[in-house]
Amino acid sequence: MTNPIRIALCVLCGVVLCAVALTAHQPANPEHIEKLKSTNQCPDCNLREAALGGLELENAQLQNADLSGAVLYGANLRGADLTGAILNDADLEMADLTGAIGATLGAAKTDDRTQCPDGSAGPCK
Repeated sequence: MTNPIRIALCVLCGVVLCAVALTAHQPANPEHIEKLKSTNQCPDCNLREAALGGLELENAQLQNADLSGAVLYGANLRGADLTGAILNDADLEMADLTGAIGATLGAAKTDDRTQCPDGSAGPCK
């Protein structure tokens, strides 16, 4: 005979795991994208997988923003504050990051057309 409490616990665990999985990979919040475009500021924003290529984001305030998988191809991020920003798999090819602060680019995609924060040509480390 199956223990009803054990079954209930298994079902509950499954529901919790599904909820965690769904919230862990939510795409960009459209309101956050609009906020960034209109104010050049979006600290703590969810910009996962956002299409931000070619945008003028000079001196943008993006502290602790989640930019995982975002497309920033050709974006101007000169002087942007990327302290604590998550840039895993972000496409920063041909982007200008000259003078950007706090950027951890090891897991981002950069190429020889990318301007690194120190002003050197990419790929950036």
